Amino acid sequence: MSEAQASGDVNKSSLGEVFSYFLKLGWLAFGGPVGQIGLMHLDVVERRRWLTEEEFLRALNFCHILPGPEALQLAIYLGYKRRGYFAGLIAGVLFILPGYLTLTALAWIYVRFGTTSEVLGVLWGFRPVALALLLAALVRIARATLKDAVSVALALAAFAAFYLARLPFIGVLLGCGIAYVLWMHRTALSGSAAAFALWLLPTRSEAADASARLAEISWFFLKIGLFSFGGAYAVLPYIRQGAVIDHAWISDAQMIDALALGETTPGPLISIGTFVGYLAGAGVDAPWAGASLATFWLFLPSFVCVLGAARWMDWLTTQPGAKQFLKGVTCGVVGLMFSISIPLAQAAFMPHGALDVLTIVLGLFAFALLTFWKWRLNVVVVVLGGGLLGLARVFVM
Repeated sequence: MSEAQASGDVNKSSLGEVFSYFLKLGWLAFGGPVGQIGLMHLDVVERRRWLTEEEFLRALNFCHILPGPEALQLAIYLGYKRRGYFAGLIAGVLFILPGYLTLTALAWIYVRFGTTSEVLGVLWGFRPVALALLLAALVRIARATLKDAVSVALALAAFAAFYLARLPFIGVLLGCGIAYVLWMHRTALSGSAAAFALWLLPTRSEAADASARLAEISWFFLKIGLFSFGGAYAVLPYIRQGAVIDHAWISDAQMIDALALGETTPGPLISIGTFVGYLAGAGVDAPWAGASLATFWLFLPSFVCVLGAARWMDWLTTQPGAKQFLKGVTCGVVGLMFSISIPLAQAAFMPHGALDVLTIVLGLFAFALLTFWKWRLNVVVVVLGGGLLGLARVFVM
């Protein structure tokens, strides 16, 4: 390996090479952040040698402390390292473009044909599998995070605060992060995020015109983008709180449909915001604008944070306070994910107000496959398998 290759020189690649690589990557980015980051590692470290192993790990640590999906942030940073700021912008846009296109198309199909028996059958199979994915992710995050009494206590407190006390999502996560920092330092540090959290709370407007709805969509997804620490599963409670409870744009059944469809499309899972934005905009006859604005504002903070902070990556990744804060936030995420699983389980397992035994069996089977099967399964295959079973049920029963 040459010295230029080892250092990841920003002038080593042409814009055309960056464009072609990230265009291809965007369409292959299935399977969630683990698979997406693994694919980038294989390409940029082992095959192309754009970065060394150490540089790649430092870049990944840098992305972990910023808001937004880690895989998208890593793509932006890799583009920046190869050819500067414009290449970073191009890399990020190409990474999320396939997800935007496919989810918008699926949302159109969903709205137009969602009441047909065949589509309803597919969705019947999707929903328990999507719930199983959420629970499997909850198990993985809990195993990696809840390793002491303090982290368990924070997770339980977050669940009680969000599900029982109905406290705001952002306030709960900020509180968990601050509490963990204070606990680790054992000092009398003080500070409150309450006023800031209240400023970020979604406000409900009774205005039904398209401009007001699109403004609500933009503001709502900007807040999600600014506080999307911990991946898409971490912000699902906030998306549900705003889209289902506060604004009533969608139902719980549609929320779990968004999760299932998001798992079958390329790009970050948080792209389900595109689907939610389409449905929110459809309520005022502006579905395409709703999807586009949701996507733009959802991902804007990732571009701003990565490209704005790239020069200070070394300093940011060595700050212990940032890592401790994110540790506390992740503990809170476990509690919030558990809280959202309850209403989504009701939507999946009780579609008509009574327990559906076949749905429960399918959900448990999918959860067992995803959690205990010794060979890693492709998430897309599992979701599509559930949809095919649901479609078969339509013709059999």
